[in-house]
Amino acid sequence: MMYVFQEPHPLPINFKIEWKVCNDDLPVNLKKGEVNMRKKGFTSKTVLFATCMMLSFLLISCDSMNMKKDDTAMGGAHAGHGMTMHHQHQMLNHALGMALQGSNLVMIGQMDMAPGLDDLTIDHGKMMLKDARAMWNETMSGDSMMKMHSSGMSPADDPAMKYTHELAEAQIKVIDLMDKHANMKGHTMGMHHQHLLLNHALEMAIEGSDMDMTGSMGMAPGVDKGAMKHGSKMIKNAEKLWNEVMSGSDMMKMHAEGMSPDKHKGMAFTHELSEAQLRVLELIKNMP
Repeated sequence: MMYVFQEPHPLPINFKIEWKVCNDDLPVNLKKGEVNMRKKGFTSKTVLFATCMMLSFLLISCDSMNMKKDDTAMGGAHAGHGMTMHHQHQMLNHALGMALQGSNLVMIGQMDMAPGLDDLTIDHGKMMLKDARAMWNETMSGDSMMKMHSSGMSPADDPAMKYTHELAEAQIKVIDLMDKHANMKGHTMGMHHQHLLLNHALEMAIEGSDMDMTGSMGMAPGVDKGAMKHGSKMIKNAEKLWNEVMSGSDMMKMHAEGMSPDKHKGMAFTHELSEAQLRVLELIKNMP
């Protein structure tokens, strides 16, 4: 005897279960006609097993469809980036943000303005730089990334994953330079303030990017549009601040006084850092 069970909600597959004859008698009340069946063919164990199998298959099918939905293009801005990838970008941004804040603490401690606290400030800043690198490594080399690569989302095959790797490579270069800067000496107070401003510009950009991505996920209708708009504004303001620091009157004055990149080691580093930060900013601004 065959019974066909169909889910009320449309599914891609109709499920069929064939019951085999067994020796145990079990009354089964069917809703239509309230027929009392006392025939060989149904046992409590059989029904339980079949039900569990059907539910397991349903769960696996739904999980598969959700993964597929997540990895396919999302509507609106940044089409092609799934939910998982957006979260990876936000983790990368957070790692970079930790490094920027750690670098700021190191510079503040190096200014020698608070004896007794400067050493603690520097040590905590260096710890944040170390943790930022660890988070970057986990995001780019952890189980989640390896799983995405093995499923076909490699940089060579997937444009969105290619962008993720370009962004990550640009960000780790900034982290490398800030690690280097933490052990450098000889920067003037003016240069430290320039670096603080540059770091702040990049922090604005990554925070704006996070807002933009959160809005593009479509999780809060009515709020998403405003989040994306404000995020875009923060990225524009970050670019404006970067330009003011690197091309403003103060920078031109320092160059004129002999602190040009080709003559001053500290200024050469400032330009190297700013160019690396600008690369990240541009990638954030032009996220596909």
